[in-house]
Amino acid sequence: MPVISAFMERYPEIQLDLDFTDRMVDVIDEGFDVVIRGSELKDSRLMSRPLGPYRSCLVASPVYLQNRGIPAKPADLLTHSCLHYRWQNSGKLYQWPFKKQQAIQAGESLPVTMVCSNVEALIYLAQAGRGIACVPDFAVKDSLADGRLDKVLTNSLIGGSTFHVVWPSSRQMAPKVRAFVDFAVENFSKGLVS
Repeated sequence: MPVISAFMERYPEIQLDLDFTDRMVDVIDEGFDVVIRGSELKDSRLMSRPLGPYRSCLVASPVYLQNRGIPAKPADLLTHSCLHYRWQNSGKLYQWPFKKQQAIQAGESLPVTMVCSNVEALIYLAQAGRGIACVPDFAVKDSLADGRLDKVLTNSLIGGSTFHVVWPSSRQMAPKVRAFVDFAVENFSKGLVS
């Protein structure tokens, strides 16, 4: 949101129509001018520029960890309250990305204390001491810095991805799209964890 706000300040004449969703939109068929994606790009009809990396992290409030203990390995999560994210487009739970050698054993699954399709709700409940959540690092950067949340099992997760700004390659880029793409490339990474 800080990037959108700053863009609106610099280009007040450009009207924005924002759609916040985690579903994979069809940029061309649904008529989007530009999309910010946090997943791999597979559509050859699209152009893209990278905006910056992000990773998943496991977080909980200091009070929760004081009361329930700090997990030392992923299997310890089996006795914790786990707050899960549900993908809107598939209805499936986001699978916490453990390293293969540290994964939960086959046949075991993490407790499902709560499920929702909103990262902000997960963060709020984690801050309120309701459990451990797996969320993008950029979304909890401030909460980690000011002590409302602590990371756990930092060496147990793999992967991450890169945000991209994406637009249809078949169209000539409108000046407003060019302005947004250039602005996003210049400013988006400031909100990410370096």
